[in-house]
Amino acid sequence: MKGTLPRTALALAVITACLAGSALAQQPQHPQQPQLRRGFWFSGGLGYGSLGCKDCSGRTGALSGNISLGGTLSPKLLLGVSTNGWTKSESGSTLTVGTLTAAVRFYPSPIGGFFLTGGLGLGTVSAGVSGFGSASETGAAALLGLGYDIRVGRTVSLTPYWNGFALSYSGGDANVGQIGLGITVH
Repeated sequence: MKGTLPRTALALAVITACLAGSALAQQPQHPQQPQLRRGFWFSGGLGYGSLGCKDCSGRTGALSGNISLGGTLSPKLLLGVSTNGWTKSESGSTLTVGTLTAAVRFYPSPIGGFFLTGGLGLGTVSAGVSGFGSASETGAAALLGLGYDIRVGRTVSLTPYWNGFALSYSGGDANVGQIGLGITVH
């Protein structure tokens, strides 16, 4: 079970690379077919995340994902909210880290697929043990990330991404690096 997540992440990366090649061949991103970004947008994805903290002895990996939505201010600038999460269950105990941030997605090129993401908000760390209950801490959170929209339709893209999100609370801190594949609708 321990080696399943890295193999899943590797398989996800290989599938993304294959899909990216065929999607780029079918839908070239150039001025004659500009990336359509206007109005409401939505993005959601799943992948692998690595959790660490300042006083931790190492990092641990598990399922991670995100959902973002908002409005388009210009073809280069999107504004919205983003929630990012990481969770791991093992031997009757569960640890979950999540954030909710006001987020900005910036595309350096109005017709390109590459983007940068940033946000500030709140985050929570929750720990629970079966039969004993759970506890959680809340604090300030930050999000930084990057990704690439690979068009597969007029307003739909496959979006490989990397996000780093972190939070600081009165009892400590937590940070997650996540890599995944999402679907973005503009």
